[in-house]
Amino acid sequence: MFGGAGGNKFEMLKQMKKMRSQVKTMEKELANLNFVGISKNKLLSITLDGKFQMKSIQIEDELLEKKDKIVLEKSIQEAYAKALSEAQAGAAKQMQAMGGFPGLGM
Repeated sequence: MFGGAGGNKFEMLKQMKKMRSQVKTMEKELANLNFVGISKNKLLSITLDGKFQMKSIQIEDELLEKKDKIVLEKSIQEAYAKALSEAQAGAAKQMQAMGGFPGLGM
């Protein structure tokens, strides 16, 4: 009478443990990926990892010499937007390559 329900819970726990392991593995993989966004003027670049954490910002001296705050701010926004877009696409691709998360529609 209770054998089926208990077995089902055990199977769910096994699946959850496997899923946690997959998530940890995926997080490690994503942290090792790098995605670079470059501003339109090519004077600033931002690198994000696959977990969307900023790794670096590189600013060309030419941009600093201009002493134009608005151009600098716009360059940062452009480079960040491109890096974020690349990181999101790369993370999705990595998740698919690792098999996603069966049962969650991913």
